[in-house]
Amino acid sequence: MRKRFHYLLLVASVLVSMSAAGEASVTDLDWMTGSWRGKMGPNIIEETWSKPSSNSIQASVRIIANEAAVIHEFIVISKVEDSLELALQQWAPGYAPLGPATKMKLVELTENSVTFKASEGAEIQQLTYRRRDEATFEIAVTTKSAPEFVMVLSPLD
Repeated sequence: MRKRFHYLLLVASVLVSMSAAGEASVTDLDWMTGSWRGKMGPNIIEETWSKPSSNSIQASVRIIANEAAVIHEFIVISKVEDSLELALQQWAPGYAPLGPATKMKLVELTENSVTFKASEGAEIQQLTYRRRDEATFEIAVTTKSAPEFVMVLSPLD
């Protein structure tokens, strides 16, 4: 009887850990937190990611050209059911929307990277964020009109 109880307890704990491992959480993205700056072609990109809280993590982004912000972007990654979804909206100066908001679904999550993919027709088709080390944050972007390009950002002090 006692062996059977221990066996059932072991099986239950394995099942619980398996279900938890398959469920994505915004706390898995804590490595994104911080302020980052890098080159985006001839322009500069700055991103500031908040700490995960209340089932979401968010970022404010600005793209700078000729010492002026030319694009503002707001990104929210939220827990939806057992997965994560990313939503982003971009604005031109004067806060004129640069098209509809883009929504993306999680396709891959590792210890230090996350990839989201949009539905057909979206201008930004795929985004991958990677933390190579303490001083390197990468963003890989695939758009409808261009192959993947990678931006390398460093901590903004």
